[in-house]
Amino acid sequence: MTALKSFISKILLISIILNIFTFDCCLAYDDVDKYSKASILIDQLTNRTLYEKNPDKKMPLASLSKMMTFLIAIESIKQGKVKEGDLVEIDREVAKVRGSSYKLKEGEKVPLIELMNGLMIVSGNDAAVAIAKHIAGSVDKFVDIMNKRTKELGMKNTTFVNPNGLPIYSLKDPKKPPMENISTARDIAILAKYMFDNHQKEVTSITDKEVYSYPERGFCKNNTNVLLQLVPDVDGVKTGYTGNAGYCLCFSMKIHKDKQKNDIENRLIGVVLGANHKEKRTKASLSILNYGKENFATKNIIERNQLIGKKYIYGIEELEVCLKVSEDLYIISREDEDIKSEVTIKEITYPVKKGDLLGIIKYYDSSGNELGRLDIVSGNSLDDVSFKTKLKMILNRQ
Repeated sequence: MTALKSFISKILLISIILNIFTFDCCLAYDDVDKYSKASILIDQLTNRTLYEKNPDKKMPLASLSKMMTFLIAIESIKQGKVKEGDLVEIDREVAKVRGSSYKLKEGEKVPLIELMNGLMIVSGNDAAVAIAKHIAGSVDKFVDIMNKRTKELGMKNTTFVNPNGLPIYSLKDPKKPPMENISTARDIAILAKYMFDNHQKEVTSITDKEVYSYPERGFCKNNTNVLLQLVPDVDGVKTGYTGNAGYCLCFSMKIHKDKQKNDIENRLIGVVLGANHKEKRTKASLSILNYGKENFATKNIIERNQLIGKKYIYGIEELEVCLKVSEDLYIISREDEDIKSEVTIKEITYPVKKGDLLGIIKYYDSSGNELGRLDIVSGNSLDDVSFKTKLKMILNRQ
C-alpha cells in the first residue's frame, strides 16, 4: 500500500511540473505566483530582483528558520569552534522536541555533520536544538547569535525566538498567540544568497541530496524539498510548514553558461511563503523559477579593459588618456530590455598613472533601477611629456 501511495505521489508531482513548464514563457508578471502570500526571485550573481510579491510582508517562517541554524553551524566549524565529527550527546530536552523529527533518542551520540544533514534534509526540529546546544551551550544563547547574524546580514525584518521555527505557546495562557520566528521573503533571499556566496560547497553538499541515509542509526528518508525530484538543476534549499506559517520554501536553481543565452553561470534563488497546500507551494515555486529562467539572461555587458572613451588633459592632443573599465560586468536582464548607461568622469590633471581611478559607469533598467556599476580607470600613463607639451599645459591652464 505504501509503495502504491509513493507511486501515485510521484505521478501527481510529474503532472504538476508538466503543467507548469508548458506555460507560455511570456506569462504576465501578475500571474506568475497565484498561490503564496509572499514571494521573491533574485539572481545570485547580481542580486537583481526578477520577481516579487509582498516581499517585505512579515510572516512566520516555520522551518526556513533552520537555514540560519545551518549557516551558524557551518561558520562555527570554519572558525574552529566545533568540528564536523564532534559527537553530540542527545539529552532529554532534545529527545522530547516535537514536530518533524530526526528521531533522536536520549543518550545516543551523533556526529555534528549528521545532525546538520538531519536538520536540512528531513527538517529535524530535534536536530536544530541539539546543534544549538552544542555550539552555544544553550538554546537561548544560540538564539542571541541568530539575531546578531540577522543584523550583520542586513535582514531588517527578521527576529528569531528558537533554532527550528516551532511556535512557542504560553503554558499559562494556551489561547494566547504563540511566539514565532518572523521574517520576510526578501530577508530569506538575502540569507540564502549569503550562504551560496560564502559557503556554496558546504551548503549544496547537503541540500542537493534527494535522499538522506544514516545506516548507523537505521535512518533513511527523502528530502522534504520535492523540487529536487522535479528539476535537475535545483540544488536547495529548505522547506517549512506550520499552521500559522503555511507551506514555505526557499529554493535555488543553477543557470548554466550557454552559447545562445547566458554568458556565465548563475543561480536563481527564490522564496515562497504562506501557501495553503503542499502542491500550491510547488506550483508557485515552479512558476517563479520558470518565469526567471525563460525571461532573463545573464550577459557580459562590458569586458575588462574595454575602451569606453578618451579624454584630453587641458584639451591637448598629446595628453590623451584612454578610459577603460576595471573588470568584466555581468547583468541579468530581459532580451528586449532597454539598458541605459551613465558615465561620470572626474576632472583629470597631469600626471596620470595607468590604473588611476578616473570615474564610474553605471547601468540602469528602464525604471531607473541600478543593475551594476564599474570603476573607470586610466589605460595609460602620462608622466613624462616633452618640454613643448609642458609649455602648452601652462598656456592652456591660463
